[in-house]
Amino acid sequence: MTNETPSHVAKSATQIDLLTLDNLTVIGVISGQALPAALVRSSRGDIARVSPGETAFGVVIAAINGNQVVLTDRVGTQHVLSVPGS
Repeated sequence: MTNETPSHVAKSATQIDLLTLDNLTVIGVISGQALPAALVRSSRGDIARVSPGETAFGVVIAAINGNQVVLTDRVGTQHVLSVPGS
């Protein structure tokens, strides 16, 4: 087994200027578990692992479906965020 990352994987994982750094952004979705999870990045650069029903950065995670996270903000508005590049 090797520890080197195949070039096609490195190229896919290294996409310049793909993340919006001044807004809440989904940077990954973790599936295959009983409860899906997502990695969410705040505009300050903080990262949280979240699952449906949890709160992070002032929003409630309503659902995680495929590469999308549905969240509800402080005033009750729902938003759908997708993993960049998906």
